[in-house]
Amino acid sequence: MSRSRRVLIFAYFFPPLGGAGVQRIVKFAKYLPAEGWQPTVVTVSARDYWMSDPSLEAEIGKETRVVRTPSLTGLSFLRRITPGAAGRAGGVRASGGRIRRLRGLASWFFVPDSYVGWVPYAIRAGDRLLREGDFDCILTTSSPDSAHLIGRALARRHRVPWIADFRDPWTRRLSFRPPTPWHLRRHLALERLVLQEARLVTVTAGPTRDDYLLRNPGLPGEKIEVVTNGYDEEDFASLGGESPPRDCFRVLHSGQLNPERPARPFLEGVSAFLRRRPGARDRLRVSFVGPFYAGDLETARNLGLGETVRFEAGRPHRELVRELLRSHLLLLMEQDSERGGLILPGKIFEYLRARRPILGLLPPGAAWDLITTLDAGRCCRTDDPEACADALEAFDDAFLGGGPPPTRVEPERLMAFERRVLTGKLAALMERTVRQRQAEKNPA
Repeated sequence: MSRSRRVLIFAYFFPPLGGAGVQRIVKFAKYLPAEGWQPTVVTVSARDYWMSDPSLEAEIGKETRVVRTPSLTGLSFLRRITPGAAGRAGGVRASGGRIRRLRGLASWFFVPDSYVGWVPYAIRAGDRLLREGDFDCILTTSSPDSAHLIGRALARRHRVPWIADFRDPWTRRLSFRPPTPWHLRRHLALERLVLQEARLVTVTAGPTRDDYLLRNPGLPGEKIEVVTNGYDEEDFASLGGESPPRDCFRVLHSGQLNPERPARPFLEGVSAFLRRRPGARDRLRVSFVGPFYAGDLETARNLGLGETVRFEAGRPHRELVRELLRSHLLLLMEQDSERGGLILPGKIFEYLRARRPILGLLPPGAAWDLITTLDAGRCCRTDDPEACADALEAFDDAFLGGGPPPTRVEPERLMAFERRVLTGKLAALMERTVRQRQAEKNPA
């Protein structure tokens, strides 16, 4: 009987750290053994990130070896000089303006990012593991983008095929603001090297793939594959009896807010809606569950929404899934920009699986197209509070009529985003990559 394939994964964000970026690699590690791949994950030993979710450690099976390394980053320093920064999952943070200034300062000194101090430790661990064991491929996942420098170095040294997984675009990320032309050129050069030297590049949305190919002429189309984020049916299996309350119209935003994606546009839409329907104030309840900023609270107060809108600290992932099912309407927001149109956030797939209508405040692009194609809700531009109010009126009418009906997403289309299915797609791509490398080494 042939042995299982082995993959060496480098992921900075891994349990007990929390946040949206953790879900993708945790689910891959969970389901890869069933696809014939044994994962070893190299990550950090640091536990001081401002988002954590220790409950996710239960997702890591016995087949997955986790190797933790030290790391030198600016993270602890930034947290010390950021009053009010949360020390665990969720909570209020300092002003978005302060965070942007701190990011700007770090961007001068750390290229490609402030996590680059992890690179030498991870390379050292990778060297040891590759000497000790027979790994079939390497997979690096970003952000942070510095993770791909690890894969590049080890692939060159050990001649092992390397796959670069982009959870977010690199130079098209919403928070990407290089301080000088030199910094921009350096980032673009590093991004180009990763795209050229990785055996395979995986991204989470079609527009991201198209953007990379457009900006990198000569890069073969088959070099970049889309493996979206998704939902895990196991997270929903035991929650079938959950349903929204009947005494209030509940709107939920699950996950963190950030300076590039603040709550203000939606809150202005809520304010416009309540001016039209003052009586709705007694029944409308908006919950933001996840890390947020002091400015979000201030905006809600200034708009007179203190009794309507509630900001809550983050919760373990399974509890967030339960909250989706307990809501009438799920809120999705992205920055209204060309970059924002490239983003297909992980939460959208859990929203879809919850079968609750989605209200998207979005630019035209990946998320807008998915919601409208699947008839899963309603979208409006981020800078149009009156259109947001129109949408809230329609959903409020549905609530008054007995509650918005479940979305009409066809089950077979939804299944394409299930984590087991997506892991099977990744496993097939890894197998293809390994066989291509073997064919080059041993030509017929």
